[in-house]
Amino acid sequence: MKYLIILVAIVVVYLSFYYLRIIYYTNYANTPQISPQDQTLGNGPRLKYIATGDSTALGQGATSEQNTYTFRIAESLAKSNTIEYKNIAVRGAQTSDFLEQQVPQIIEFRPDIVTISIGANDATHLISQKKILENYQKIIQKLSEETSAQIYITNIANFNGASLLPPPFIKFIEWRSQKINPAILKLESDRVKVINIHDFGWENYPDIKTIYSADHFHPNDIGYTNWYNAFWDTITKNK
Repeated sequence: MKYLIILVAIVVVYLSFYYLRIIYYTNYANTPQISPQDQTLGNGPRLKYIATGDSTALGQGATSEQNTYTFRIAESLAKSNTIEYKNIAVRGAQTSDFLEQQVPQIIEFRPDIVTISIGANDATHLISQKKILENYQKIIQKLSEETSAQIYITNIANFNGASLLPPPFIKFIEWRSQKINPAILKLESDRVKVINIHDFGWENYPDIKTIYSADHFHPNDIGYTNWYNAFWDTITKNK
């Protein structure tokens, strides 16, 4: 009995440490609050580009809007086009929130290109894999039917190195991702491209901690460069 009490006490202390760590870095990490502005960039044929999703689409963890992956996509597109750029991403968004709140805005905007980074908050909140896949399918179906946009959507991101979270929890999330991500990748079509953000480019970063921001959860400028490269590699192949 004594050893059981000791074990329980150790677990409580361990979980309390990570709980306080999450509270601290969520509220006090020295990372700028990125608030993307609607902009028109470049010259040439007009394209409407809308960036959507969760905090990664906002660029939380980056040092400025210019270093977010969505703005860099807009800049790259603007080299040969006039780009009407809009970002409607919401911190903490899950796939269900995305369906209810962002999909109607995308349809109303009538974009030529839409990028979506979603699923990470579903993973951390342990939404069922069945529900996640159903929501991905609904998102893709709705946008395919009610817009003419080219759609680029991520799978579940890679959490290795996100030291804000307890290592056993990260391993559990990654175990679940190994099951759901292959199913998400199968949702591709001519107009829908799945960005395999989970696996793209990470072999280039032997010390994975170097790609995380001060909150130990979101990418930093280096990490978002990798996200940009993942999206842009697919966008250029799809032109």
